[in-house]
Amino acid sequence: MTSRHLRRIESIVPRRAEGFGGKARGLAALARAGFPVPAAFAIAGAAAEEHAAAALPLADRIGALLAAPESEVDAARLASIASRLRARPVEPALATALTDAFRELRRNGVRSVAVRSSSTREDDEAASGAGLHLTVLDVASDVAMLDAVRACWASLYTPAVLTYLRAQARRDVAGAPRRGGAESARVGVVMQAMVPADVAGVLFTVNPLTGDGGEFVIDASWGLGSLVVDGRVSPDTWRIDKDSGLVRDRVLGDKRIRAVVTGAGVREEPVPDALVAQASLASEQVDELVALGRRIEAHFGDARDVEWAFAAGTLYVLQARPVTTVAARVGPRRARRSRERAAERARIVWSNVNVGEALPGVATPLTWSILSKFSDLGFRRAFGALGCSVPRDAELVGDFRGRIYLNLSEFMAILTQVPGLRPRTLLALGGGGEAERLEAEVEARGRSAFLARLPFTVSRFVRENVAITARVAEFEAAFAVERTRIGSVDLRILAPAALGNTLRDVERLLDDTGAIMLTCYGNLLAAAVLLGKVLQLTAGPRADALQRELTAGLADLDSAAPGLALWHIAEMARTDAVARAVIVDRAPKELRVADLPEGPTRRALLRFLEAHGGRGAREAELSEPRWREDASLLFATLRAHLERPSGAPGLPELERKRRAAREAAEAELAAVVPAVALPVVRHLLGLVQRFVRLRERLRAHVTEVLGLFRAVALEAGRRLDGKERCGEDAAFFLGIDELRAWLSGRVEGVAPLVRARRQQYQRDVAQPDPPDTFVGFPPAAPEAPEPADVLRGLAACSGRVVGRARLLRDASDAASLRAGEVLVAPYADVGWSPLFLVAAAVVTDLGGPLSHAAIIAREYGTPSVMNVKSGMRVLRTGDLVEVDGDRGEVRILARADTADAS
Repeated sequence: MTSRHLRRIESIVPRRAEGFGGKARGLAALARAGFPVPAAFAIAGAAAEEHAAAALPLADRIGALLAAPESEVDAARLASIASRLRARPVEPALATALTDAFRELRRNGVRSVAVRSSSTREDDEAASGAGLHLTVLDVASDVAMLDAVRACWASLYTPAVLTYLRAQARRDVAGAPRRGGAESARVGVVMQAMVPADVAGVLFTVNPLTGDGGEFVIDASWGLGSLVVDGRVSPDTWRIDKDSGLVRDRVLGDKRIRAVVTGAGVREEPVPDALVAQASLASEQVDELVALGRRIEAHFGDARDVEWAFAAGTLYVLQARPVTTVAARVGPRRARRSRERAAERARIVWSNVNVGEALPGVATPLTWSILSKFSDLGFRRAFGALGCSVPRDAELVGDFRGRIYLNLSEFMAILTQVPGLRPRTLLALGGGGEAERLEAEVEARGRSAFLARLPFTVSRFVRENVAITARVAEFEAAFAVERTRIGSVDLRILAPAALGNTLRDVERLLDDTGAIMLTCYGNLLAAAVLLGKVLQLTAGPRADALQRELTAGLADLDSAAPGLALWHIAEMARTDAVARAVIVDRAPKELRVADLPEGPTRRALLRFLEAHGGRGAREAELSEPRWREDASLLFATLRAHLERPSGAPGLPELERKRRAAREAAEAELAAVVPAVALPVVRHLLGLVQRFVRLRERLRAHVTEVLGLFRAVALEAGRRLDGKERCGEDAAFFLGIDELRAWLSGRVEGVAPLVRARRQQYQRDVAQPDPPDTFVGFPPAAPEAPEPADVLRGLAACSGRVVGRARLLRDASDAASLRAGEVLVAPYADVGWSPLFLVAAAVVTDLGGPLSHAAIIAREYGTPSVMNVKSGMRVLRTGDLVEVDGDRGEVRILARADTADAS
């Protein structure tokens, strides 16, 4: 075996291995450090260059192609070049050396090899180039091995590789050129013993999608790891806390196919059902991978993407390259915690009962990066308004399978500083579970600092109460000017840097808007808690119902305005015969306002969109269209109103009923509350009403700002797709820091990250929702709900209604709702609210009495029960149910027949 181009992998000195390519360099470093790398040989890139020189004229070699205009280098020309490279025999001396090396591997028990490209322009600190070049698996004969080597060399001549090399050349010119530019790219080759993996996958020593350096991420599936790397199988995923080694989350994937070696090539086969439902790694194997990740990260001194495989119980490392995603370079890095602090994660109570209503479902990375920071800062401000101190390293918000969760353990620990404030009190207001655990395990924090600040807290609270209306008015005047200025900019004509500056302007506007909204929310929470305490002392068991009745019927609530406006537009359409026919006869998803005839209904809808068009279902999610983009829910609501049976109560009757209930509550208040306490109760009631109005008004402004974010993201996505062909929604799959970095030109080549994020997003969407409240980390599979005839939740709006259930999984199903049915949904944010005037009652799995949906339901007088947890799994469309908005119960009176559940 003699060839100057062929070396055993462990004989290569990594710092002198540039000519062998990034993959060979990484394997050499692993092998020399004692990691379990399968036996391998490496071919220098110079061999590929000599092969190309013998097979191709100068004009067809890589340097000349990169220098030529792109229009002259099309796919057909590249295919012709690659064909000539594959057809030319390997130089005799190298061919002999390769067959000798293969024979040596076989003598040592290797049945077949993986022949893997190792480009000199991949797996460096700035860019990986992963997946661009060829790998041929399970090569068992000398002839097939030589064919595979030539195919690897030819893989340099593909459109994807040339695009990558041109991007690298631009980076070299703009930034830090490396020795030998992109035009000197060569393809080394690694011939590595094939590992017949029982289970394989990828280990990241930093979360590649979020940039969180505090956790390992393991993807695993049965058989070879190629299907995991190629994204063709949904793997099992573990997120491991780096400091403690504890599991943060575990998700079982839908791993129904696996790739296995046969000795004559790789075969794909179905996975037995028993294995599909089983975790592909035992806990001991997870621990072994975590230990491997620690060693690799310590050895290389940076974050690594490690390909690994278990075969017959033995762990092998197949590759370890730098993590080069944008997230790892510019994303946030969570501070390292002590081992003791990290171990507490196993006891943390997480819940999305309340926050899940504001940001339901899976959030795209852009939304998460903006709103997680917004939420964290907002909660800190709210706690500060109550006079509580918040630890700097407090983890208030978490991400599980793309869903946002609140750390109730941390929340309750912070609020123990307030004397007399118990977890049960807060859970009754905001929703959530595990009250007994929280009350038993949350350690009370010292109250001396809170009490020392109390005079200043009370003084600030009083000052803000006195001045808040004027402060909001001053803010809104400035907000209107800035919103108009940003909204009037034609984003299409801005240079990338100017678009980035606009993005910063929108961020500042969100911070300003959020600051005053969250001040109002903190004051609302404080006033609601105090009002509840006083009512419990004076009104006894009627306290909760009285509080609901007394805080409803505000008449001028911003978030209730769209539903009321649509009712009036429907009444207008009753006398506008042509418009009425269009709305009733056409499918809501097919309708646009422009489809309506000129007349009062069309003009009213245009005015509606001008005032409320920036709202929509899941309006906190930036990737979701607004009503002005997709008006199907509006048309579904109008049609349901127009089809309401004659004699059914209309809005005037509902308003009279609401007013009567409020007057009865006020009379009861005067009767049950001692005269000496009545002024205090009425003052607190006035504060709650004022802060509810202000919070809902400012929430509408926050939604407007989110619409500005969406506009910038859509324009940035259009540019990303034009430059990197990664879809016009690409910007939604970058974090805010990453998007800003791309617009400024500091990073490029984000298409692989966008594709990975989009794939993860789609995988998260396909996963069942984790429980609304759990301890430590959510179960790998959802637990089946217990059979029950009565569902219990939180009473949100009083009243008792019997009706047929209509399950809507998202707002796109709104057209199926009929007037008088009971709307059952997983959540219901402001964007769903027009349907509340159609439904006889509302039932949701998430939410609490202070949620936006609950407040709107009370405004409309629609009996509602929130936080029933399993309504979407226990109830069926067509079930006859009784909704008791006083007791917070939903009783199943009769099950629907299969034929009725359409």
